[in-house]
Amino acid sequence: MNKSIIILLFSLFSLSLFAKDFVSTKSNKVNMRTGPGFHYPVKWIYMCRSLPLKVIEEFEDWKKVCDINEDCGWIKSNLLSDQRYAMMKEDAYGYQKRSVDSKITMKIDKFVMMRIEKCNKEWCFLSTPKRKAWVQRKHLYGVD
Repeated sequence: MNKSIIILLFSLFSLSLFAKDFVSTKSNKVNMRTGPGFHYPVKWIYMCRSLPLKVIEEFEDWKKVCDINEDCGWIKSNLLSDQRYAMMKEDAYGYQKRSVDSKITMKIDKFVMMRIEKCNKEWCFLSTPKRKAWVQRKHLYGVD
C-alpha cells in the first residue's frame, strides 16, 4: 500500500478517536454518563441548551466530552450539536471592533454563553438574538 494512503487513513482514524472539537448541548436536559452506554450511571445532568463541551474521544455514537470545569463523561451524539457556542471564563467586555481601543458595546458576565459567528487568532465575533460584539479569545471557553 502506498505510504501516503497509509498516513491518510491513520489521520482519519485518529481524528475520530481523538477529536479535539467543541460541540454544544441540543436541549435543556442532557445526561452525561460515566461510560459510553445507557447502562452506565448518570454523572451529571446539564440543564442548559447550547452549553459548549470539548470532545476528547468518540466511541460508536457516543462522545466523551469535558465542560468548562474539566468534568468529563460520555454523552449520546444525537444530544449534541455542531453549532458552536462560547462561554465566558470570566467577566469581560464586548467591543465594536477587534481592538480594546474600540467602543465597548457590552459587559459580559462570567458563564454567559453566546453563539460564535467567526474567529481569528485573537478575537471572536459573538452574538445573541439581540446583541453582537467582538470578544478576546482568551476570555472564552469553546474555542480551540
